[in-house]
Amino acid sequence: MKPVYLENLLVIPITDRADYLLHSCKENQWFERKAVKIDMKDIAKPIIALANAEGGALVLGASNGIISGVKQRQNIENDLPQAIHDYIKPPIRISIDTVDVIDSNGNPDQVIFLTIPPSDTVHEDHCGRCFLRIGDESRELRHLERLELEYNKGVRQYDGEVIHKSTVDDLELPLVKEYAHNIGSKTKDPIEVLKARFLVDKYNRQTNACHLLFSEHPQDIFPQASVRITRFLSDERGVGAHLNIDAEADCRLDGNIPSLIRQSIGIVEKSIYKKKSLGPNGEFIFQDIIPRDVWLEGLVNAFIHRSYSMSGDYIHVELYPTRVEIISPGIFPGLAKTTDLMKISRFARNPRIARVCTELHFGQELGEGIKRMVSEMRRIGYIDPIYIQTSGNVQLRLEAFLRLDEKLLRELPSRSESVLNVIRLHPNGIGTGEIMDQL
Repeated sequence: MKPVYLENLLVIPITDRADYLLHSCKENQWFERKAVKIDMKDIAKPIIALANAEGGALVLGASNGIISGVKQRQNIENDLPQAIHDYIKPPIRISIDTVDVIDSNGNPDQVIFLTIPPSDTVHEDHCGRCFLRIGDESRELRHLERLELEYNKGVRQYDGEVIHKSTVDDLELPLVKEYAHNIGSKTKDPIEVLKARFLVDKYNRQTNACHLLFSEHPQDIFPQASVRITRFLSDERGVGAHLNIDAEADCRLDGNIPSLIRQSIGIVEKSIYKKKSLGPNGEFIFQDIIPRDVWLEGLVNAFIHRSYSMSGDYIHVELYPTRVEIISPGIFPGLAKTTDLMKISRFARNPRIARVCTELHFGQELGEGIKRMVSEMRRIGYIDPIYIQTSGNVQLRLEAFLRLDEKLLRELPSRSESVLNVIRLHPNGIGTGEIMDQL
């Protein structure tokens, strides 16, 4: 299937294609224009940036308000594949199309249309530089930014890296023994269990995962590995003097991951808003505004799948009268897409942490848990969980809003429910252009 930019270009008259390329196609996250005379070494930058991000299209021969196509540069169709091979490591499989246009002098010409798919690895140029598409720019990544990109794509696993000069002396041994018991280990030395799970190396040095899971106070190395739980007095956060925080239900917790999960569950159970409903025995009972299984799965997922390599932020759990929000640092792990939550693939940014938490009975692999959240929300008639991804975090919104009737949904255009969800996130109003951007 051709990308939408190319499909649109091919169906309009040749006389209108220049205007479409120069004015209708705005440079953005997925589209870039370059002059046909660009140095072949420099062409690697936008290609790498798009491949490292979400893929996209690059047009050669349209830039600075001028169409100057391939006739201005002989042999470009031969030079281009060679440049992709020579200047991009590892090479990217790119579709190359030529499209007939009328250049800015009124003469028949052609532009080159490159379709770059999103890659499951991290690419660099021949000088070792790595780029990422952010908005309408191709930015060079610094060392730590590149590491984060590699972690997100699964090229590297941060939780498996060894903490040099560490020992096993600060581990919480009762918790290690509990873990050994849960997996049925018969060994007398629980540290051997951690070695078998690749949490401790042969020199008794901890991995990042081990320190986060079993250290008595992992915040000595990971100060951001904490959680803040806040209850708001209304559905609007407010700002400044009007910040609607319940002062008696606002706390920040430290500790290892199992301890944080257990403490957080207790606080949310106590602080979450309740609704009064008729129980199975005909008596009125109070239930969580969002079903416990749903918010619990979202909470545990945040601890297991957040990015621990990102410094400066922690997990936020925000409780409102009609919703629960859970914000965790790092973009959605891997190349998972959240447009269809029931089809999301399983992926663990932190596979060692995920395995230990599962064996400690704290939830399932990413994907299974999300599907369970969706199913439970639909069972009680609520809208699906909403994931909002920014450049630095993932926000999960669990809304106590009734879902549209299935029959009505089938009669509406595709993705109508996604449009409604975007509108719900902006109670003060949103324009159609903004809706399109967020979709």
